[in-house]
Parts: sequence; structure tokens; C-alpha cells
Amino acid sequence: MDPLSHARSTAQTPSKIWMSPSSELGPVDPQIIREEDGQVKVFSAYSIVDTYEKLFRGSVRVKGNLQPYLQQLARFDVRDIAKYKSYIDLSDDIALKCLKSGMLKGKTQAVIKKGVKVFLDPSAGTVSHGRPIYAPEAKSCGLVIEDLDVKTEIWKDLYELYVRIDTYVTRFTSKAVESKDNGFYSPRIG
Repeated sequence: MDPLSHARSTAQTPSKIWMSPSSELGPVDPQIIREEDGQVKVFSAYSIVDTYEKLFRGSVRVKGNLQPYLQQLARFDVRDIAKYKSYIDLSDDIALKCLKSGMLKGKTQAVIKKGVKVFLDPSAGTVSHGRPIYAPEAKSCGLVIEDLDVKTEIWKDLYELYVRIDTYVTRFTSKAVESKDNGFYSPRIG
């Protein structure tokens, strides 16, 4: 069966994610692109906010020399921290609403948020933005995961699409998101 026919035949089934043993998902974490020390750098919004908050808490608790904390905190602008927090909240809200309207329809937003915590909060298991979330962990979050054998025809088509998108993102853009109806890309900076 070709991928298009399969898509039509499964159009009435609940949303699901196809994953092979090598497939991985990542956390919901906006990336911040900014220039620092003359270089364009990409940072996890969560990481920036978390670092700032740890430094701030440490500066409040320290007894004695406050100078090392003040030097490090001087690299942050509290307005940026507030903006990055709003990015995190917005991306979490979008992810939760998408799950609530699709795969996890019928569940409350609170139940969904608790279930997918590992995707929303790196301290809940992923520790960093780059750490993958594999199928067993995604299933334990309540997501509908269909295991896909890499020897099937649909896997070959999906892998070809993956290679093409990866090449596109590596060479021309910094991010690409596509659905059957829409596409979005973020241009490469630098």
C-alpha cells in the first residue's frame, strides 16, 4: 500500500505517532538565537531561564562575597528572562492544546500536562534539550505510538522524507514543520 492510500484509509483513526526503534522525540523547548561575544549562538529557553533563576537564588542565599553572582547576573537582562518565560509558557500551551484536540482528546489539560511532563520540563527526565525521548517513554506518557518495522514500505518512504527534510534543514533553514495542509520554516541565521 502506498503512503497516500494508507493515510486515506487511516484518516478516521485516532491520531498516532509512528516510531521505529531508532526514532526519537524531543522536548517542547523554544530555542533562542542570539549574538554573544561576536558569535551567533543557539540556546534552550529553558536553560537560560533556569540558569538565571539558579544564580538569582544563589545570590539571595549567599553569606559573604556576592561579587561572583553579580558578575554572572550582569550578563542577563531581566526583560529577556520574562520574554523567554513567556515563550516557554506559549510553547507548552500550544503543545497541550494540540494534544487535547487530537491524540488525547477527552482528557483535561491538567491530566495531559502531568502525563507529558517529561516533554515540558527537562528536570523531569530529559535533563537537557538535546536528550532524546524514545517510544517506550513516549508511550508511558499516554501518547499513542505505533511501532514501525524498518523493513516495511511505509518506513522506506518515511525515511526518504526524513533524509530530504534533514538535508533541507541542514542546508537552508534552521527549522521546518509540515503538516498535510501547511508548512512553516524558520530561515537560517548567520
